[in-house]
Amino acid sequence: MATSNDPMYHLGINLGHDRSAAIVSKGKIEIAIQQERLDRTKNSIGFLHQSLGDCRNIQIPHEAIQYCLRKHNIKINDLSSITANMPGIDYSKDILERIFPKEFSDKICMIPSHHLSHAYSAYWPSGFEDAIILVADASGSADKEGFTESYSLYIANGTEIKLLHSEKVKAYLASLSTLGSIYELITKLAGFSTTIGENLAIPEAGKLMGLAPYGTYCDQWHKWLHTKPESYSINISAYDLFLEVEALKKLYDDGKGKAYLRPYIVDLAYKIQSELEKALLHIVELAIKQTNCKKLCCAGGVALNSVVNYKLLTKLNLEDIFIFPAAGDAGIAAGNALWAYHTIEKGNLRPKLEKAALGREYTENEIESALHKFENEIIVEKLSYHSMVATCAVQMSKGNIIARFEGGSEFGPRALGHRSIIADPTFKKMKDIVNYRVKFREAFRPFAPVIPLEEISTVFEQTVACPFMLLVATIKKQYHDQIPSVTHHDGTGRVQTVTSEHNIFFYDLCYSMVKEREGCPVILNTSFNIAGQPIIETPEEAISTFLATDIDFLSLENYWIKKKHSPVLSYEEHLVQLQEPEYPHGLAEARINVTSLMNMLDKAIFYGNTEDSYWSINELKKISSLGAIYKETSVLFAKNPLGRHFSAQLSKDLLLLLDPLGMSEIKDLTDRIPSKYYTYEEIRLIMLCYKGTEAELEELRLELSLSEKAFRARLEWAYKQFNRYNLPYKMLRSESDSTNCKPTKMTLGQFADESFHLYNMLKQFNASLTMYGYSESNICKLLDIETLQSIEPTYIHYYNKHQLGQGTLEDLLRLFLLRDSLSKERIIEMLGEHCFQNLCNLGIIISRGHSFASRVDIYCVNDFFIATDHRYMIYEEDMIQENPVMYIGMDSLGLVHTVPKYPSKNTLDLCTGSGIQAITASCYSKKVVGIDINPRAIRFARFNAQLNGISNITFAEGNLYTPIGKEKFDTILANPPFVPSPDNNLDFRDGGNNGEKLLEVIVKNADVHLSNAGKLFIVTDLVNVHQYEEKLNQWWGETKADKLILTTADRNDVLFSIPHCHYPFKQTIEQYNKELDMWIQNFNYSNISSVNFGYILIKKGGSSFYSKSIYNPTQGINEKLTEYFEQINMLHSVEWEDLALYLSNDLHIKIDYSFSTANDKTFYLYSKNQFYSEYLIDKNLFNILEQIAEKEPLLEEFADKNYIVDLIYKGLIKIKRKKQHTHDLDCYECKEAAASLSSSMNSASPRDIYIKEFQTKTTPTCLTSYIRQ
Repeated sequence: MATSNDPMYHLGINLGHDRSAAIVSKGKIEIAIQQERLDRTKNSIGFLHQSLGDCRNIQIPHEAIQYCLRKHNIKINDLSSITANMPGIDYSKDILERIFPKEFSDKICMIPSHHLSHAYSAYWPSGFEDAIILVADASGSADKEGFTESYSLYIANGTEIKLLHSEKVKAYLASLSTLGSIYELITKLAGFSTTIGENLAIPEAGKLMGLAPYGTYCDQWHKWLHTKPESYSINISAYDLFLEVEALKKLYDDGKGKAYLRPYIVDLAYKIQSELEKALLHIVELAIKQTNCKKLCCAGGVALNSVVNYKLLTKLNLEDIFIFPAAGDAGIAAGNALWAYHTIEKGNLRPKLEKAALGREYTENEIESALHKFENEIIVEKLSYHSMVATCAVQMSKGNIIARFEGGSEFGPRALGHRSIIADPTFKKMKDIVNYRVKFREAFRPFAPVIPLEEISTVFEQTVACPFMLLVATIKKQYHDQIPSVTHHDGTGRVQTVTSEHNIFFYDLCYSMVKEREGCPVILNTSFNIAGQPIIETPEEAISTFLATDIDFLSLENYWIKKKHSPVLSYEEHLVQLQEPEYPHGLAEARINVTSLMNMLDKAIFYGNTEDSYWSINELKKISSLGAIYKETSVLFAKNPLGRHFSAQLSKDLLLLLDPLGMSEIKDLTDRIPSKYYTYEEIRLIMLCYKGTEAELEELRLELSLSEKAFRARLEWAYKQFNRYNLPYKMLRSESDSTNCKPTKMTLGQFADESFHLYNMLKQFNASLTMYGYSESNICKLLDIETLQSIEPTYIHYYNKHQLGQGTLEDLLRLFLLRDSLSKERIIEMLGEHCFQNLCNLGIIISRGHSFASRVDIYCVNDFFIATDHRYMIYEEDMIQENPVMYIGMDSLGLVHTVPKYPSKNTLDLCTGSGIQAITASCYSKKVVGIDINPRAIRFARFNAQLNGISNITFAEGNLYTPIGKEKFDTILANPPFVPSPDNNLDFRDGGNNGEKLLEVIVKNADVHLSNAGKLFIVTDLVNVHQYEEKLNQWWGETKADKLILTTADRNDVLFSIPHCHYPFKQTIEQYNKELDMWIQNFNYSNISSVNFGYILIKKGGSSFYSKSIYNPTQGINEKLTEYFEQINMLHSVEWEDLALYLSNDLHIKIDYSFSTANDKTFYLYSKNQFYSEYLIDKNLFNILEQIAEKEPLLEEFADKNYIVDLIYKGLIKIKRKKQHTHDLDCYECKEAAASLSSSMNSASPRDIYIKEFQTKTTPTCLTSYIRQ
């Protein structure tokens, strides 16, 4: 039974990587051991195979704990406290309580933070009475607010440790936002890591430290660690540095050979080492300034960076420095136990740590047992202490390599004489021999020099002791050639000082070496292990490793051991077997600033610009999954589609794992709410609803080209997600209806008042139409037609009485398109009484005898419902005293399907009519202004906007540009009266004798009303289309612009005039002949050779003109037009040597064979996309297209590129930035292939290449007979 005089034992356990255990008694670390030394698993991380990465189920280091207990011959119940810790969320207390019996629960303690444990390990055994404590690592403790420790500064005095500053980062960003994590990123990139599982690797940062001196500084690369005057904080943009590393990989990484030999990685090693040094110098210097203390204690993984430690010592003129030998997470075990001693026991003893050999000693019996096990393989001689030192010195001076085993093992990653491999560093190639023949590790890695403390200032630029090998000091130049095998590339060595009191064997050996070969008292020391394995622990492991390597002798305590069956090789014999080592170097050529590549990568990840990226889509997806989460940290690319207030931390327990090119996960960290995955578009919607501004939501709506109504439906979906996660959100305001909806004399007369609103009632009307399937596709299916414009007046009765069955959709179709009437009761049944009454008041529903009919036709265009006057005015009730509002013809529909949907701040719709163009433009415009000279059209347009839930359009009555004054717009749309007419009876049709009366005015005045990058899009008849380049040059003026004419087919006088002359009913032959004479005479009088129909598209900024045939679109070709202008811009702005050619995916090839000869073939190109016509091509062009499809050659490779450029304008061939970059272009095979391809491409001259573009069918629009009253 313990008494009050018995010592108290405090067990500390590390449950992070490098699991370990330590026992402290009376303030002294009595024993400490890493689990890896016992289970022989490097880093011994403790995860179960079935739950790799699950820290809640990590295994305690059982062997290490028992190892410590046996040393003191105590049991678990003899302990006064048990304290464990792990980085991140600390589950250690839960784990211990689950494993240990309940009676031990009061002994289980929890240290407040990971960094505090490091601080205790660094300061308590330092021997300093006061000191600054620096703790820096990859990840400390995560707090309840979701932040993780990055680095911490403490000030210590006596037994008191106070926090000076704790730098914290958001926990989900910590993997690339702490000093240690950034260093680890480059470490892993260099290939320096121990793989634990499929997705888990432990970086070996010490290797990168050794690699860094081989690199050089690059001023073209961005700075990663930004310090601030008088601040401990360091600004780190994880996203920007992630992009830069990925860009450098794409630029320089050929994937060949060992990663650490790739020059750009060598330079990155130099970069991060240099920046780390400057950052830590800054914060420690500030701490010195604020505390006036010049002693420093260090711990945490970063404290193992001996180069940084030396810079801190020398640059800041420190009085002294102490670095705990197990500065990484293994040392947490000691820190925990020391904290418990101080906090639980209230102890204040602080004995100085003089030796790192904190493992247990092995008994003579254990040693003899090991010797016996290998007696058939070894020769053993027992020596006295002095004989052992002398023998080692003699053999080392001959060039032999010796392994030394004595006492207890060292705690930490450094072997300091108890588990060491030693050699004479005066041999020039000894480092290479030990690396290659013994350690089996990278040739560049240096070895440590060991020197007696009193001699240190003679050889090194250092005066303070360094018993734990944690300072890389400068070796004086005159000694570089004397001890070449411990002199690193930059003239430094990671020095270990020894004294006769604390490391007598090494101390005596250093001086014995001088007696044997003169020179300085320095020996080479490295850890006794093979690369990738833990340092040996037991005598048995010492002998086994000795036998498995080219170590010449083993000095095991007082036993001198040789191999029985292998002769001892001399230094010269070792050299014969040595391969010439390959050393790393940095980039020889000038470094390249990769900001443009970083920008390309950002645009690919967050804006979907993957087509012109140098990365493949699979590469981009991987990069997105790894790096997108850091976007909120970006400085260089701060613009964020997720909003400027974006944070992936949605709430305390809710985290967004962002992956724009994959599926993003919203994860509840408490696991109370199941995770759910979302597309990038869905995530953007959620995030902008949550923390975005109204302006940002509006930008998203424009980008998605959604109407306000459609976008509002998306928002309502987002609100449901907020409810799922219990997140607050703001509802958007809704419009209220005007109270006065009394009948007026005019149809939709109430809408003459701009302030009149009927949104809610019309929302109900819209909902009814939608619910019953009133859509173009459903209607066309019922009527067996292709488009609603195909409804002929002579078929209306047939559709109504003979083709349509009974049903709600059928009755809505009868009412709003087929001119039938229905009973009041039936209409109320379909639309509701309130809606019926309001439609009557608006003049939409009118009485016809005992039933009711519609005053308007309602067309479906995309997702919109558009009311117009009747296409066929055939009843007396159709007579009106105003100009009618034109139906949705193929011209209106075609313009809807043609206009590129560029997001626009403001759009102008000239000759708006029913408002269809303005309503469509509202999807991609913040603000739309619709202008029409017809007051009836203004009323209809306002009604249609509200029917579709749109509030961002203003409709104004006036003549073209008159109502807008000097206002400028990003986009101008126009569907003006364009028909070359013999009269002006129909304002919305007649474009003057030559059809260009208003068209010319619109084009001439467009420039002054367009913004700098403005666009003008017009649907029109094209009179004498072959003259349009000259016409546009005259009308448009000198402002540079890309001009595109889309044509269908030319019509001569007869083809053009006849459709305008006949009425469906009530027309005599004399009337028809008279009408035809008028149209033919006007055609000839106006010098018209042909009338085409099509579109004029002008985009400011370029200088091209092109005319091509299309099929008048009944489906969207908007994206193809956007793509066209992008292609033309790329063609004229990017060097042709950087452009690769490929075939449009929309094209198909048809081959017709002649009956006369098998070799006679006719080749056609065609497409289902209406952006294209049909093309007849010859065999030469067919062969070239075939090779382009196969090889994707560069545009520059063509001797004569005119015909290729023409094919690009047609959209048959497309261009993209070449995928190759730098190293890809230097290979001989690539150059040979390119030359061969270029030769074959240029074998056919332009005269040998033939292509014919066929005209397409023109659909007559605005026909007189359709609206003749």
